[in-house]
Amino acid sequence: MKAGRLNRRITIQQPTESQGATGQAVPSWSTFREVWAEVRQRPGKETFDADQIVAKTDTVFRIRYLAGLTRKMRVSYGGDYYDIHAIAEIGFKEGHDIWATARVE
Repeated sequence: MKAGRLNRRITIQQPTESQGATGQAVPSWSTFREVWAEVRQRPGKETFDADQIVAKTDTVFRIRYLAGLTRKMRVSYGGDYYDIHAIAEIGFKEGHDIWATARVE
């Protein structure tokens, strides 16, 4: 893996729970790790969901190997959040390809 291609800074976040004012559990996100990544946009596609056409673009984030990375986490990049739907290991603990889709909020 060439370091020169890892030229974008991304934040990987993990789900956490904090306690609200009345004691209830409030879901939130905390930083798991900030890493350098190569960001590649994949061709977009349109799907029909809930009687609407929805455009989706997959993004692949290539990073160095990171122990503890799971699909329950999300990626923060360029002011957007991306839901992770697949993680592929590159070589033997050389790196990861993280397949993610931008979250619509």
